[in-house]
Amino acid sequence: MFKSEGTTKKSTSDTYDVIIGKSSKIDGNIASDGSIRIEGTINGDIDSKGNIIIGPNATVNGSIKCNHIEISGSVLGNVICNSHLKVFAQGSLKGNIEVSSFDIEEGGTFDGNCKIAAKIKPEQKPQPKKAERE
Repeated sequence: MFKSEGTTKKSTSDTYDVIIGKSSKIDGNIASDGSIRIEGTINGDIDSKGNIIIGPNATVNGSIKCNHIEISGSVLGNVICNSHLKVFAQGSLKGNIEVSSFDIEEGGTFDGNCKIAAKIKPEQKPQPKKAERE
């Protein structure tokens, strides 16, 4: 869960814009401007501007784009994350990732390639290289 001053936030409907329950299965893509909590099964891509929590019994078969992600269940697909990606001890991730930071607890599994990219703030756009003289 997301932590604030050493405490764990409680899961409420106010915390997440989309909640996929344990007995739910979705075949299709999900797009959201907010945060998503998944406890069921999703067969499709997820595009969220918020954070994503993959619960311990959840399964996602598809690519994920988000701000921050925590994986306790199973993900089969590529992940692009603007911030931090965490795989917990019971979590499993099979796919390539592009993140700002990444950690995995002992017992968690990751099978894929990892690209760590620094965050680029909107006001810090890369400057074009100057042509070198020959």
